[in-house]
Amino acid sequence: SKPGRCQFRFISRSSGAIMNATKNETTKKIQSHRSVRRYKPDAIPSDVLEDIFNCGIRSSTSGNMQSWSVILTEDPENKNHLYKLHWQQEMILQAPIVLTFCSDMHKMRRWVQQGQSRQSFDDFLGFMTGAIDAIIAAQSMAVAAESHGLGICYMGSTLWEADKISKALKLPEHVVPVTSMVMGYPNEEPEKRDRMGLSAMVHREAYTTWTDTDIESLFEEKAKATWERFQSWDNFDHLVKKYGIRNSTDYYTCDGKYSKALHQRVSEMYIQLLETKKMFL
Repeated sequence: SKPGRCQFRFISRSSGAIMNATKNETTKKIQSHRSVRRYKPDAIPSDVLEDIFNCGIRSSTSGNMQSWSVILTEDPENKNHLYKLHWQQEMILQAPIVLTFCSDMHKMRRWVQQGQSRQSFDDFLGFMTGAIDAIIAAQSMAVAAESHGLGICYMGSTLWEADKISKALKLPEHVVPVTSMVMGYPNEEPEKRDRMGLSAMVHREAYTTWTDTDIESLFEEKAKATWERFQSWDNFDHLVKKYGIRNSTDYYTCDGKYSKALHQRVSEMYIQLLETKKMFL
């Protein structure tokens, strides 16, 4: 069959939502996800937290090596340190715990060494194997947390300051942070954010060749929703003037968001970190 744009019966083009008749409690929970940025100070019961961690442990893992680790931070002083490293995001101080997920070949290499076997895994493939394991485990734990009535929010700033976070958490060689999340009981009920639908995300047999008109259509709702959200901010006028923002695409690549300068700095730093951790040979 000819590759092309994916079309599904009974699926809304704008939302990608499956008919209610085919949903179950798990898929309903996943499709109702919202990132939570305001939290109550209530502690997470230990049995709930253990259940969440066990869901991470049972996640899919390459070669059953479980080449990932997670650092649990709940001590106020340590959280305050992470708060500073994560660009002072208040949710870090509000939520009872911060979880930092790492690509971890340290354990595996130590085990191989003790078995007096030939070494491996100290390379980019080893890092990527662990990174994918870590992210899969993180998402399993996110779904588990939400099933317990908790909220979560991932933090992209983990990559932005990975070298400093690595030092703060005393990560040894062959262990590299890849993502973090805060977790706790929500103190807000945020609205669901816009998502592009299946027509944008799913391709049949091969990647779709998009025309300019296709791209404009795919991003039309996102552009509108992003701009409306941006306009609702108290500092909208200041940001528009400071960064010369004219539209949603300007917003995404301005110096206050995901600029090329930021990407260049973080890319160079992360490669250097991998070399330091002996994971880029």
